[in-house]
Amino acid sequence: MRPTWAEINLNSIRLNFNQVKRIVGNNVSTMTVVKADAYGHGAIEVSKTLINSGANMLGVATLEEALQLRESGIKEKIVLLSGMQPDEAAEVVKNDLTPTCYLAQTLKALSDCAIKYNKKIDYHLKIDTGMTRLGIGFSEVKSFLDSVVSYKNLNLEGIFTHLSCANENENDYTNHQLNKFETVLSLPEIKTLNNKYVHTANSAAIQRFPESHYNLVRPGIMLYGSGNLDDLTLRRVMKLKTRIVQIRKVPQGTPVSYGATFVTQKDSTLAVLPIGYADGYLRKLSNRAKVSINGSLVPVVGAVCMDLIIIDITGINSANVGDEVVLFGDENISVDEVSGWAETIPYEIMCIIGKRIPRIYI
Repeated sequence: MRPTWAEINLNSIRLNFNQVKRIVGNNVSTMTVVKADAYGHGAIEVSKTLINSGANMLGVATLEEALQLRESGIKEKIVLLSGMQPDEAAEVVKNDLTPTCYLAQTLKALSDCAIKYNKKIDYHLKIDTGMTRLGIGFSEVKSFLDSVVSYKNLNLEGIFTHLSCANENENDYTNHQLNKFETVLSLPEIKTLNNKYVHTANSAAIQRFPESHYNLVRPGIMLYGSGNLDDLTLRRVMKLKTRIVQIRKVPQGTPVSYGATFVTQKDSTLAVLPIGYADGYLRKLSNRAKVSINGSLVPVVGAVCMDLIIIDITGINSANVGDEVVLFGDENISVDEVSGWAETIPYEIMCIIGKRIPRIYI
């Protein structure tokens, strides 16, 4: 096996989920978000852990993600947060999935298939209150709901919106979105539908906007140990590791890796690690990132290659071929620090860790 792997601590997932429940209380249900292969952590194992911890339902982005969970034996409710295409309706109905709807043609396709298979299908209605992505606008709500009443095999189970700035320091835009959402909820057409769930809160809103909790929340990044905006003790879940495959002593003035973007300033000891941008270790990390070896931080030098990176271990006399190296997830380097070096967000760093890196569950 290639000596690069990601350790996933499932107990940390449980503890982070418990932090969510501590904040929202027992009267608020949870839709735990496991899209994008549970943010790179492995959707099947993570989903089973969350369900066993008390999650009420799972949130995914695509039909393929939902079917993977069904095929693994998961029977709990799965919500397709990004909606569905009309030609996916049959699979949605046959597998008892709960789609998000915001287009009339999608709703009709879902109804036709529900009738065909003699099933009653739940769906969630997404309202766009300012994300300007998916969802129906305020002016469209009434006409959309007028078409709902004729679909007897469909049940509007939930109404929701997505808060785009809940993690920002200023609160005005989030309050604007919540006020807009409240206006929608007050419409007579909505009130007569008797939907079960109302939800707006992502990880940031769970921590910063208690008024957004309603009766269902959608924790995502905080389950995976990042996105801490409060005095929480979120546990790191993923630890990305590899092993040294070669050590070389080189003289001062030696160019390193593609483009010779790094040249040694003194006689140096370099080590090669078997991970690269094909594994999701971003090229942006070239000459910026650090890794942890035997408790010490050392720099990544030269350009990140497709399959390999080079680190400068000068002065680390105890380093040997085969030694373990942590790229993030220990007490020295967090995924948040790596995302800072890469000028991105922790979500991206975790989600892009490639499939050829095995996940080891501990």
